[in-house]
Amino acid sequence: FHRSARPDLPAEAAGHVVHGIAARESYLHRYCVADLWSAGSALATLFPPLGGRYRYSGASFGGGIGAMALPWDPRLERAHLVVPSFGHHPLRLTMPCVGSGEAVRNHYAAHPEVAAVLAFHDAAIHATRTTIPVFCVAALFDPAVPPPGQFAVHNALAGEKELFVLSAGHFNYPRELSEGLEHRRRLAAWFAA
Repeated sequence: FHRSARPDLPAEAAGHVVHGIAARESYLHRYCVADLWSAGSALATLFPPLGGRYRYSGASFGGGIGAMALPWDPRLERAHLVVPSFGHHPLRLTMPCVGSGEAVRNHYAAHPEVAAVLAFHDAAIHATRTTIPVFCVAALFDPAVPPPGQFAVHNALAGEKELFVLSAGHFNYPRELSEGLEHRRRLAAWFAA
């Protein structure tokens, strides 16, 4: 979070993901999505040969925020989402995890009224409106981002989609290198299409 550090924003993930969560207009995730659109505008300005079109790749937090941004920016051509977070909040809130997801779960336990705010910022709900091609990577095991939420984002995608399944996310495991190489090989072919 050091790249976008501000004195009024929490510097640690657990505080960052609940900042402004009392209302959909003030929830920080809204502004994270807007930052992606601003980055697209910066790309268009700095690299005119792109013709105002670009592709997106994001993992974990970036995968979930990206999933929320995709349907609303017509400049996007293709996307790559890896273990996307923030998918299917009603289920996600019932699943213990580590990291920022647990901070949201704990906050919800004390303030159940934030469910309406989370519904507005649910990556799987936004995915239902995503019509561009998306290469999605989801994990069968992930201590940080509950896998059902990852698969919910993929399953909800309305357009062309490809799924690559990892044995684990946010976790070291024996086949990590070989699965990572296969992921990169398939992704390169997919982006070249």
